[in-house]
Amino acid sequence: MAIFLRIFIKTLAIFASFTFILILITFSVNFFKNQDNNKFILFEGDKNSKNTIALVELNGLIIENSNQLSEFTNPIIISPTDVQDYLNNIKNISPSVIIFSINTPGGTVSASKNLYDIIKSYKKENNVEILFHTNQILASGGYWTSTSSDGIYASYGSIIGSIGVKGPDWFFYDKPKSISTGIFGNKIETEDGIKIFSSSSGKSKDIFNPFREPTNEEINHLQDMVNDIYDDFIRIVSKERKIEIDTIVNDIGALIYNSKKAINLNLIDEELNLNELINKIVKDRNFENYKVLKIINQRNSLLREIITSSLNKSKLNIKFECLVLRSSISAILSYQSAGC
Repeated sequence: MAIFLRIFIKTLAIFASFTFILILITFSVNFFKNQDNNKFILFEGDKNSKNTIALVELNGLIIENSNQLSEFTNPIIISPTDVQDYLNNIKNISPSVIIFSINTPGGTVSASKNLYDIIKSYKKENNVEILFHTNQILASGGYWTSTSSDGIYASYGSIIGSIGVKGPDWFFYDKPKSISTGIFGNKIETEDGIKIFSSSSGKSKDIFNPFREPTNEEINHLQDMVNDIYDDFIRIVSKERKIEIDTIVNDIGALIYNSKKAINLNLIDEELNLNELINKIVKDRNFENYKVLKIINQRNSLLREIITSSLNKSKLNIKFECLVLRSSISAILSYQSAGC
């Protein structure tokens, strides 16, 4: 017993020390992040040029996330709050053009629409050209967001589209027998044996209870919610990209397309890599010289990557993000594409 107690105390002390260090680093990084007003580095060009192009990289799922510790340990989120902060800082350099270099399979509807509104409002208030570019994937909620811009460009082989809305999954375990949890994961056995009782007030308050089948009324209700969001989605795409609604619904649908096909469907403007897009901007605006300032993404700092990899947080935090996506009316390419 004494040996076990000593081992337990030592283990607890190590865990507490590590947790304290992690929290201390988190607050330190956030403190210096807030103190740093110069968040840009010279990406290319003449540092003395007045012709400025701002470059912002965005990668991951579009999800609202206000948990600072989670943000610090998870580099795969595109947070509308972060993007708003980036744009506020961009005002200090007064760029002629802002390029969002983005790769995302989408995200929750609320976050995608919020990001669309943030960029649309900024563009209107600051009279600046905003372009979107992807070199991998721009789908669903990400594509929704990109329609807020003055132009959408993609590198060869990129995946574009998925103009559709995925509603939340309802998992029904028929005749559950046993549920167990352990270090190797969760396990549910079915075929009689377990009855689930829950206390709730209000019709369908226990919606998504995995131990009962959905009623037809509930399924129709959820479908109506998804349809309402889909109507908004295609209306925005139709307005911003000048595509007939019937064409979006009947011809384009929620399929994904490569960059060449996306051009033919007017989903994007041109197939260009990032450097080609920058050269196009310089040529179209007749810049004699220029500079591209890239905003520093605090999420992807070296310190963050070291801590993230050492804790293997990518596997742990994706469970949280998948939970957010699965429990939301979400505009997402597919949960599988996000590792869910």
